[in-house]
Amino acid sequence: MPCDLFTPAGIAAWQQCLNRSTRFADAAAGWSGRFVLIERDGDQRERRTWLVVGDGRCLEARTGTPLDDNSADFVLAASPTTWSDLVAARNTPAGAALVGRLSLVKGDVLALVPHAKAAAELLKAAAEGEV
Repeated sequence: MPCDLFTPAGIAAWQQCLNRSTRFADAAAGWSGRFVLIERDGDQRERRTWLVVGDGRCLEARTGTPLDDNSADFVLAASPTTWSDLVAARNTPAGAALVGRLSLVKGDVLALVPHAKAAAELLKAAAEGEV
């Protein structure tokens, strides 16, 4: 079963998968940033994950808080269904963003475009983890 990107156990497993992935290391070489991923389940609930990537490695991964949004370079939000589709590679981050299923709440989209392959590998690693 893929990692749940928004539970402590899932986040830890995801970080391990990222740091073992040669595909992520290659795709994310030279890419650094602080990210908050938000899962929004309607108006009822939000879950957050904080990630720090640097030159092909996941340097930090943990449950996020609303205060992390201030420190993040990028804040991305989507529904639970969209995050599941992204992890299962039924959609790409760029494709989900184009149709409004993935929102860039904070950050410059032009700064993300060169790293689309790294973002896809970031999510692909979650599919390979088990929790």
